[in-house]
Parts: sequence; structure tokens; C-alpha cells
Amino acid sequence: MQTAPSGGIVLEIGAVTLDVEDIEREGAFWGAMLGEEPGPVRSGGGWLTVGSLDSTTLLVLQKVPEPKVVKNRCHMCFVVPDVDDAMLRIEALGGRRISEPRPGGGVTMADPEGNEFCIGSFRRSKDGKRIPLG
Repeated sequence: MQTAPSGGIVLEIGAVTLDVEDIEREGAFWGAMLGEEPGPVRSGGGWLTVGSLDSTTLLVLQKVPEPKVVKNRCHMCFVVPDVDDAMLRIEALGGRRISEPRPGGGVTMADPEGNEFCIGSFRRSKDGKRIPLG
């Protein structure tokens, strides 16, 4: 049996799941974001696996009957090579900008249904320091 690192409980993040109304539109948006062809809609139209966020974590969409109403309490942060180019490409896919670029280059965006996510051209250390790309 495998054990979690450092005596923790979690071995790895298996998936991040977003609730969506229009699973096909959201699948196309997130597939283009990740550069992957989404898998088939399954379980009677209720689930779709878009693709890999990293080597172990999948992005999954779950169809729900209600629209997003308030701010997400959890969101994803993506590292992109160029924030300005990424903003234009995301907007061309039907996404939108939620915030203006912050000092240091982070921007909050939303998918076509309003699910928030951030983009930035940096990584963070465990203590929160920005680590420039390249």
C-alpha cells in the first residue's frame, strides 16, 4: 500500500471538478485552455473529463441545473508564458477578465459561465514568494 508524503492523508489530487450548466461549451473552452481534446460526455450527460492539469490531476466538469450565482470559494491558478497573450486567447474562447492586472502580473479571469481562475507568468514558493519563469 502506498503512503502519503510526510505522514499526510492525501496521496495526490486526482481531479478538480467544476460545476457547469452547458457541459459541451465548457468542455470546448477548457479543452482549448489545456490544449487537449476533452473525453466523451458520460453518465447520462452529467460528467466530462477535459484533460490533465498536471501529471496526476484531471479537470472534470459536472453538469448542474443551476447557474453560478456567487464568487467561487476555490479557484485554480494557471502559470502562462505571457499574460497579455493568454488574456487575449481566453477572451477569444468566450472567457472574460474579472480584474485588471495586479502588480507583478496576475489577472483573474472567468470561463464562459463565470467560474473564476487566475493566470500569471510566475510560480510561487511555499512561503508565497514569486518565482519568475525561465
